[in-house]
Amino acid sequence: AAEKDAMRGLAMRAGGHTGTEQSALLDYCQSDADALARLLSRMAPHLDLPRALLRGRYMTAAARMEWTGTPIDTEAFLRMRDQWDAIKTRLVQLVDEQYGAFVPAGRRSLDPGTRFGAAVLDAAREWDIAPHTLADAASYVYATEREGTEARLEAVRAARKATGLTAARVGRLIEAGKDYGDVPGLDGKARELAGAYPDLGIGTGYDPNGVDEDYTPRLWDLLAAPDPVSPARYDPETIRRAAEMVGPGEQFTPDGPLRFSAARWAEYLARERIPWPRLPSGALALDDDTFREMARAYPAQVSPMRELRHTLGQMRLHELAIGPDGRNRCLMSAFRSRTGRNQPSNSAFIFGPSAWLRSLIQPRPGRAVAYVDWSQQELAIAAALSRDPRMMEAYTSGDFYLTFAKMAGAVPPHAIKQNHGRVRDQFKTVSLGVLFGLSADGLARKLGVQPCVGRELLEMHRRTFRKFWEWSDGVEERAILMGELRTRFGWSIRVGRDTNPRSLRNWPMQAHGAEMMRLAGCIATERGLAVCCPVHDAFLIEAGVDAIEAEAGRMREAMREASELVLPGFPLKTDAKIVCHPDRYTDPRGERMWGVVTRILADLEAVGVCHSWHPTRAAGGTPAQSYSLSCYSPDEGWET
Repeated sequence: AAEKDAMRGLAMRAGGHTGTEQSALLDYCQSDADALARLLSRMAPHLDLPRALLRGRYMTAAARMEWTGTPIDTEAFLRMRDQWDAIKTRLVQLVDEQYGAFVPAGRRSLDPGTRFGAAVLDAAREWDIAPHTLADAASYVYATEREGTEARLEAVRAARKATGLTAARVGRLIEAGKDYGDVPGLDGKARELAGAYPDLGIGTGYDPNGVDEDYTPRLWDLLAAPDPVSPARYDPETIRRAAEMVGPGEQFTPDGPLRFSAARWAEYLARERIPWPRLPSGALALDDDTFREMARAYPAQVSPMRELRHTLGQMRLHELAIGPDGRNRCLMSAFRSRTGRNQPSNSAFIFGPSAWLRSLIQPRPGRAVAYVDWSQQELAIAAALSRDPRMMEAYTSGDFYLTFAKMAGAVPPHAIKQNHGRVRDQFKTVSLGVLFGLSADGLARKLGVQPCVGRELLEMHRRTFRKFWEWSDGVEERAILMGELRTRFGWSIRVGRDTNPRSLRNWPMQAHGAEMMRLAGCIATERGLAVCCPVHDAFLIEAGVDAIEAEAGRMREAMREASELVLPGFPLKTDAKIVCHPDRYTDPRGERMWGVVTRILADLEAVGVCHSWHPTRAAGGTPAQSYSLSCYSPDEGWET
């Protein structure tokens, strides 16, 4: 164990290695290979050797893809990373204007049973201001007034201590018929206190121009009054000042961190009349899967909030693995998932976080990338494995969803996508949801329709693709009876008592899709294609601008061959999206958010100086005592 730690530390050490150190590292690696050779003889009788060699072959392909990496716009990434905290704050404020779902961190919801809640709700109705907006402003006014009152109170206490005049003592002097003139030395003390404590508000003290002002009466009146007390947060004057500051229809944005409020979100859903899934406890389901489903059903109302929450929850830009050569590389984690798919780190992999961040992918000058994916891979696998002739016909038609709608009688035989887009979208949700074992109620929630409509759509699928349903029922029954499921290339899953039946129905599509991906990765890398990374059912490849079309064609051929090896006689179709420098890769789901983020970044950089400190090195190789300061202006751009 000690040797292992020492060798790992040596291998990861920055800088060069001596000849002795290189030999030590190679000897250590050789010891692992020798141990594996001894282990292999014991394991061999129990190995499915051809399939084991196939998986080993894929590890070579994965290493080649990890070595290639994905080209990233490093300049944009560094600018974004340096301003990320400010971007998030602006992003919340901008997107939340539509919803009003974020509140200052640590603040409670309005309670009409409290004095403050009741006062705010009454004033909000009177002034036609959103209650939570008025509450934010009132809290701000209260905090400001309290800060000023505390400073004045500190000054008054200092004056009482210096003069010995408490409010009670001043009161007794007044009852005895005396005033400030009867207190020896008070005029001098008043002048000193006025200069030392401006917060008393009685003047400025000694005047350099020689004007001798009498501060004694003012100090006397101040000491005769009770000590200053800040008004309560629910004080009518505080609420009035807050309402005047905000004004009808205006939004007040407080400083400090903000948090998502379930209560505010519930208010928005009620205003928009959006039915939202709830947990058994009755609380709103706020997980990302629910937001994703509801964003499909209500894209205009829910999608921006879902993208914002996903961005805030998963985006950790400092963890994105970008090397000094401007390429994103991370471990693909082959075979990590139960279906055998790659499962790289969501935070380190460029395709892991929110879709808008993928716009950082940009080929270098003279280079291009191509995103090549299988068309409706999981539907095709379901059709081929079940041997359902109607499902296979729907896939080969070129538009599975519209063909399904025609087969079910929901649209006329001559229907086209442009005229029946809404119905097609419904049948798309049904087609994909069935593969994941979606229930009729779940389908209705996804589509935002009544449960009876969900049941009818599900029944249409059953009537149209009877052979598929017989096969799918058989998959679940066989898994429970036999205790396992297995792909054609030997990848298997153990089935226990707690296994979700819906996941069993979906597993063959996902696992055979993984087999297909691995074979395509092997074929492509062995033929010399520069594959940057696999992405679920697609590959990103890179080549010169003049060669990218031909390389994309070779990649598509490799994927076609792989699909036919997994599904004999039923090759899958592919699509290719080519991006040449200076364009950047874009995902349609993230285009809007990318535009918002880049505008925010430009605004942040334009309003002031952006400090970017980078240590430089002197000629001798040691860090110099100097740093670069990068500044941006709209006219001059970046200067150092």
